Amino acid sequence: MRRFGAVGGGGSGRTVYRDARGKKKLDVSSRDDEERLRRDEEKKAERQRRSNRGTYQRLQEEARSRELEEASKMTLARGVEDAMLEERKRSVIREGDPMAMHALRRQREEEEEEDATMQSRQRASAENGGGRDGTVIAMSQRRPVYKGPQPKPNRYGLRPGYRWDGIDRGNGFEDRVLEMLHSKGRKREEAYRWSAADM
Repeated sequence: MRRFGAVGGGGSGRTVYRDARGKKKLDVSSRDDEERLRRDEEKKAERQRRSNRGTYQRLQEEARSRELEEASKMTLARGVEDAMLEERKRSVIREGDPMAMHALRRQREEEEEEDATMQSRQRASAENGGGRDGTVIAMSQRRPVYKGPQPKPNRYGLRPGYRWDGIDRGNGFEDRVLEMLHSKGRKREEAYRWSAADM
């Protein structure tokens, strides 16, 4: 016991840190190493988190962060001259809007432009080895749509499937139902005209 001193350990009683070779390290360098290891682990975790997310999700996250940044710069009271608010209001398509078809067409064109830019980015990343096996994946694949002659209307306004050959194989029930609906409306309109004819 005399050999180890009164503390029970050897010397000063401080922890001795050693590197991979077994050599003693100073306390300061061990703290630096721990800090560096912690930073490296954080960087690795961040890279893993980014690689687990797709390109589209990353772009959405960037867009959201840009919107939040822009929102933080805005004033609390927004006036009529606020362009962002006006654009957001104009982008909403309402039922009964006579220009709704035009607005839908414009939105689709904008989406197609975004898809084209996204695909060009993906091609560039694939050329740079961005994909796992170098393949390019389409971001938003639209469902195929029937492109033949205009089908007969039905009660629910459903479009035919994209593989429909254009032959109506029904038993005529839909035609009778639609005819009855239209005849009721026509009779109602004729009755109104007849009653209002004297005025």
